[in-house]
Amino acid sequence: MNPEPAYTYKALTQEEMDDIVVEFLKAQERDLFVHNLNRKRFENMLQTLPPGEFRQRIQQLKAETEQRISEVDTIIRATANQLPPQTRLQAAAQRIAARQEAARGLRTPQV
Repeated sequence: MNPEPAYTYKALTQEEMDDIVVEFLKAQERDLFVHNLNRKRFENMLQTLPPGEFRQRIQQLKAETEQRISEVDTIIRATANQLPPQTRLQAAAQRIAARQEAARGLRTPQV
């Protein structure tokens, strides 16, 4: 893996960079969660589906979902060494949640 080129960020703050990494991780975890839901749903369906095209399609979707779970898991593991320390990670998660609540009109954004 090539090291990141030396660059001094001028516009991005450390908090913004932390937020980006944490938002990325959250998106990957959301993706993994949904794929696991789909896999379980496909497994349940396959217990009762009769032979035929639809069953074959569900088997194919299950196999594709299992492959995607493996890919997302690899991405999450590779992201682990890019995460900020726990205190900054928690702070980023709180900022992200506050922005989401503000976007839904549930909270006034803090400046």
